[in-house]
Amino acid sequence: MRELEIPMPDTPETARDRRLARLAQLDPRPELLSYGPDAIQPALKAWLAARGEPSYRVDQIVQAVYRRRVDGWKSVTPLAKGLRDELERAFRFPSITLAELRESADGTRKYLWTLVDGEAVESVMIPSARRDTFCVSSQAGCALACAFCATGMIGYKRNLTVGEIVDQVRHLQRDRELAGHGANLVFMGMGEPLLNWENLRVALELLVDERYFDIGARRITVSTVGLPDRIVALAEEFPQVRLAVSLHAARDEVRDEIVPINRRYPLRQLLAACRLWCESTGKRMTFEYLHLPGVNDRPADVAALGRAVEGLSVQVNLMRYNPVPGADFRRPTAAETLRFRDALRRATRVPVTIRRSRGLDIEGACGQLRLARGGSMVEGISAE
Repeated sequence: MRELEIPMPDTPETARDRRLARLAQLDPRPELLSYGPDAIQPALKAWLAARGEPSYRVDQIVQAVYRRRVDGWKSVTPLAKGLRDELERAFRFPSITLAELRESADGTRKYLWTLVDGEAVESVMIPSARRDTFCVSSQAGCALACAFCATGMIGYKRNLTVGEIVDQVRHLQRDRELAGHGANLVFMGMGEPLLNWENLRVALELLVDERYFDIGARRITVSTVGLPDRIVALAEEFPQVRLAVSLHAARDEVRDEIVPINRRYPLRQLLAACRLWCESTGKRMTFEYLHLPGVNDRPADVAALGRAVEGLSVQVNLMRYNPVPGADFRRPTAAETLRFRDALRRATRVPVTIRRSRGLDIEGACGQLRLARGGSMVEGISAE
């Protein structure tokens, strides 16, 4: 498979992300939660054996970390204090620290996490009667600069490590376990997940593995603005994981302006990858479409979306634009979005639904994540 040619930091393996490399200087301990599913137990077993500890200690640690979701080594109480102290010196755990929790009037919770280098990310928990939705981040900031997105205005800081990705899930699971709810997991937080492919891939392996997180792959959705090669790779490696594409426009001249990555990967390439994904997985995908009045809701836009969905197993998830300071768009009225939905239904003959915005009062809705603490921006360090 051809490697994507994107002029921006990608994965730690390429040595192009200096910020990730700097983490080892800040804290040289290996990050426990970044071990892949087949590596963590051998690593712990070897470390314990070197200290004369029995192998069953591995199961005790794994149960505490992934099942009981303890908040640090001090809480792995089946182990003696001396051994816990040694583990603290040997392995970095946990990977993220809660800086602030804000709760919306509708019950949505937004979590602000600080990372070991002083950068920050957010994740969101959207409650429902039976099954919550966890919205997690894959990067600190984002390089893609979509015109309507607060995260894109921050700019790119760095990729998240595997541990920083899965620790968001671990914390949210612990926060909600008393509710007795199941959870859907969506990679729709800060960053472009497919630009952090290697770390996302290992994180997905951990999340679906029954020994660790044991989240059904059908409960996981990866959202992307449209990186064709990586969409195909996702289908090949995780055919049960769901795909959502942030389309937002079906005409190149419009999408070029509001989703700049379209200038590198135009719609013909993106739609071809979507068709390959549908054929390979046999599943229905989702097009996310943010309603921007006067920008992407003209008759030509409706007709173009009708052509784009031909031959695709797809549903359209229509969203009203959520206000972002500094973005020059207007939030449509409910009536405007209803009329637009009806026009799309007539033109596309595919399911078109309107997603209700949650967490607007805490800037936790789609496109609003911008590291706001009590209304003020949080500044991360510059890790050059």
